[in-house]
Amino acid sequence: MARDIALSDHDLPVRRVYVHKRGGWLGWLLFVLVTAGVAAFVWYLYLPLRKERAALQEKVQAGDERTRQANRKLSEAQAALSELKVSQEQLSGQLVQTRAEKEKIEAELKRLQGELSAKLQPEIQAGNVRIVRRGNDLVVDLADKILFDSGKPEVHESGKKVLGQVAPTLAQLHEYTIQVAGHTDSTRVVNPATQERFPTNWELSTARATNVVRYLQETGKVPGERLAALGFAEYRPAASNATAEGRQLNRRIELVLMRK
Repeated sequence: MARDIALSDHDLPVRRVYVHKRGGWLGWLLFVLVTAGVAAFVWYLYLPLRKERAALQEKVQAGDERTRQANRKLSEAQAALSELKVSQEQLSGQLVQTRAEKEKIEAELKRLQGELSAKLQPEIQAGNVRIVRRGNDLVVDLADKILFDSGKPEVHESGKKVLGQVAPTLAQLHEYTIQVAGHTDSTRVVNPATQERFPTNWELSTARATNVVRYLQETGKVPGERLAALGFAEYRPAASNATAEGRQLNRRIELVLMRK
């Protein structure tokens, strides 16, 4: 019996070693499992969450930047709208002013046309004078025969009477310039005496316009700075030069009243 006990005592160290080795293996296994769990947590949960968080932060920052840009554009649009409103108000005021000025000019031209028509009524009825509108200009078309003798540049007495009827009205038109334009038909100057003074229709048309200007200034008291003399010869016809009637219409003096 005593021997059996001794044998049992002899076996105890072996059992302790076995238990010790078994406990170490379990610890390592637990460590490995815990490490693997932490790694799995980090890999499958933490890292994706951190990545998602970073992506969300980027989106938030991008959204903030878009918001700042939108606010900036809104401010710029509001400023532009304010400027546009100011410009619109100014343009509206200018439009009203322009419309009023246009109506004033229109009324003035109608009054002026009526006044000149009344003074030149006999010549208008005879077909020697026409008063027409050309845009915002008023044109008094005078046939050459009521102002000049054939081939002559000097204004004859009947012509001075006609110009004397319109000169007072012209002198009062302080806002207008009067362009005196001489026109001829296409017939060449053939009279030797006339040709010596006026080789072509350029010289004749210009001389006639100049003499009318001189009469309006010197006798009609129209200020010279409001007068201009031009000669167009046959190059601005009012009708065809193929007929006698057309050539008669082309031989004319135009008083073009132009608002400054």
